[in-house]
Amino acid sequence: MKMVQIRKAKEPDRNKVALCIAEGFEKDFSVLCKDTQKVADAIAAGLDLERFYVADVKGNIAGVLAISDCNGRAARAEKVSLKKYFGFFKGTIGTFVLKEEFEKQLEYPVTTGYIEFVAVRKKYRRQGIATAMLRESMLLTNYQDFVLDVTDVNDSAIQCYTSIGFEEFKRIPEKHGKQKGFNEKIFMRYCRR
Repeated sequence: MKMVQIRKAKEPDRNKVALCIAEGFEKDFSVLCKDTQKVADAIAAGLDLERFYVADVKGNIAGVLAISDCNGRAARAEKVSLKKYFGFFKGTIGTFVLKEEFEKQLEYPVTTGYIEFVAVRKKYRRQGIATAMLRESMLLTNYQDFVLDVTDVNDSAIQCYTSIGFEEFKRIPEKHGKQKGFNEKIFMRYCRR
């Protein structure tokens, strides 16, 4: 693995964090827009950088993740920004869809960190960066346990999470799975020992 530093995100990282998310969730955003830079520009304003950690490789943001909790989430669907970059129709639909995904209240206790937006830029994948980000960011918090969700078709992520010690505790069938390209969301938990 390249020399990687895991650190809290800072305001100057905002656009690079957004680009990493746009690239990491390219398939999910492609319904609204296939241009990852445009997606990044549309979501950047809604990111709560206080909740983000980055993997910094020689000054480049190689990966990101956020840790949210019952007191707040890592992103908001900013209607003005989404309409500006996606147009009125797709921006309105995007606001509706992303508001549910980004802003839904978490029902976990205050002692549980919810890991979301785990993404690694394409050129840095398969180098252990996601694993390093997860391990280091969890050490930098005071949460007693962590929860995340992953789609049933994301085998590499499932393998990464399992190798760290996450264990599956629930599956929820996806309503529009065929259109989204997966059948279930798998929920996994990690407890500090």
